[in-house]
Amino acid sequence: MTPKDRNTHDIPPRAETSDVPHTMFEAAAPPLDDALYVLQAAPGHSLADPGLARLTPGGLDRLFLAARRQAERNHDSILLLLDLLQVSQPADATTHRRLMPRVVRQLRHHVEDQHRWQALADNAAYYRDNRRVAERVAERLACG
Repeated sequence: MTPKDRNTHDIPPRAETSDVPHTMFEAAAPPLDDALYVLQAAPGHSLADPGLARLTPGGLDRLFLAARRQAERNHDSILLLLDLLQVSQPADATTHRRLMPRVVRQLRHHVEDQHRWQALADNAAYYRDNRRVAERVAERLACG
């Protein structure tokens, strides 16, 4: 399943999990994929986030820091959800059974997003640290 395959319509109605805060399981709006589509400039391009090459070194550094921070937030969310699973095990079986699929789905969401945020941070750092490469990529984008 790719991040684009995730669908917030898969989330069961609140009535099914009245004991769990509903917002915990909702996908964040705006989706990471939409933001990346704008940044990538040429979706499906073989280069890593080629649209980033057009940013200034300062912009790339800000993006690197922000993406790293977001990857860390996703990591923290993963750890919290794992703690929730551990704490919920002694709960009654019905609650645990209702909670499990949603927590697993949310874990997958955070793992995929953490991976993508980290890749974005890595790519921003690469273009920031390799200005000649960034200039060549940006030039190709301008011509294409």
